[in-house]
Amino acid sequence: MNDGITSLEARVTCPGCLAQCTYYDPVGSSVFGCTECHTLFKRQRNGTTERLKKFQDVPRVAPALALGSIGTLPDGLLYRVTGYMLRKEASSPARWLEFMLFNPDTGYAQLAVYEGHWTFIKPSSEKHLGLPGLSGSHRVALDGDTEFAIYNKYQPRILYAVGEFDWNILDDEQLTVTEFVAPPRMLIEEKAKNWPVHWYRAEHIEPRQVAQAFGLTMSRLPYRSGVGAVQPPPGGSSWPLLKKLTGLLLALLLLTELVLSNQRYHHQILRQEFASEIGGPPTATSEATGKVQVSESFNVENGPAVLDFEIHCNVNNTWLELPVSLVNEQTGQGFEFTKSIEYYNGVEDGESWSEGRVDAEATIAQVPAGRYHLNLYPSTDYNHQIFFSVTVTENPWVPSNLFLAMLAVLLYPTVLYFLRGAHEQNRWNHSNFPNPHPL
Repeated sequence: MNDGITSLEARVTCPGCLAQCTYYDPVGSSVFGCTECHTLFKRQRNGTTERLKKFQDVPRVAPALALGSIGTLPDGLLYRVTGYMLRKEASSPARWLEFMLFNPDTGYAQLAVYEGHWTFIKPSSEKHLGLPGLSGSHRVALDGDTEFAIYNKYQPRILYAVGEFDWNILDDEQLTVTEFVAPPRMLIEEKAKNWPVHWYRAEHIEPRQVAQAFGLTMSRLPYRSGVGAVQPPPGGSSWPLLKKLTGLLLALLLLTELVLSNQRYHHQILRQEFASEIGGPPTATSEATGKVQVSESFNVENGPAVLDFEIHCNVNNTWLELPVSLVNEQTGQGFEFTKSIEYYNGVEDGESWSEGRVDAEATIAQVPAGRYHLNLYPSTDYNHQIFFSVTVTENPWVPSNLFLAMLAVLLYPTVLYFLRGAHEQNRWNHSNFPNPHPL
């Protein structure tokens, strides 16, 4: 462990209760919050102390990160928790904690937590460009080629503070703070009249990272609710890659289907017209006509094959029941299916209507090569004759296989897309500014 972190320690006497307050930055620290009497005071250069404020809004629960605790943050540096503030927005009830982090070699950083969402904040030496929107307010901040959308603008209020600080934290109540987001990062602008503008960079940090950094259990950290200002959406940084990969897989599927379709032997092997017989009056045991009809013979040349059957008939305000048997003339093996076709139409209250259809389709797979014919058993209403045609195609293009494969490829990205949309909507519901990239 860094000796510079562990060895620096000093004490100052609280002017309110005379308690000895430990601090870790003897050179920089000038303002202190007493843990005993909750007095905020300033140490003058001559060693005297000045009371600044006595806090009344004392938290009932101790913060997750204790004063003096040490942890390694995402930048790889070791920091000590030297203070924390309970802050709020002047115009809203939103409250959050900001922990002061100190490294004797690099200076200060902060950890902020709001509703269980953590951000790691460090000063930025750059002056980021704020682009004005139509109303004249800042809408975008630039960091290199990355655009950060305006998310929040407020004046802070200090409700409580303990530990040490290298500035008078009460001066922060004169600031106007503007936050710009490009999850998982944030740019923060702080400015006040007659003061220089300061910029900070912040990044989302997962609660488990905070727990690991400071050797805590997750139960010690505040419960996370809602969506944080810079919490990455589902899929995180892998989303752009997933979109490209999905597009490539879809293109590969289409190309594969095209190649296989061109290589597959497929052609029409039968087309024949038929007519049902006109039956006599219905009896007690039968209400329809029906007699077997046999098609011409045809060859299935590239088995096992898929055969597609298309049936079209001239039903009009009637129906056709059509059992079909595909029979192998060499082996006697048979395949069966039945199709019911009906179509009705008319006019009611001056409105025309129709229901049903005049065609049907069936598919039989794994048909061995050989010579075949069809046995058809058409039946229909009494005193009707139905004309119908049957077309058989060997190894037709079956788009359902392609559609199922495409659906499988698109399923996860589609679900993730809508999850990301809901995530972003939730994020921007907590902002006073519109989402710049709505779905």
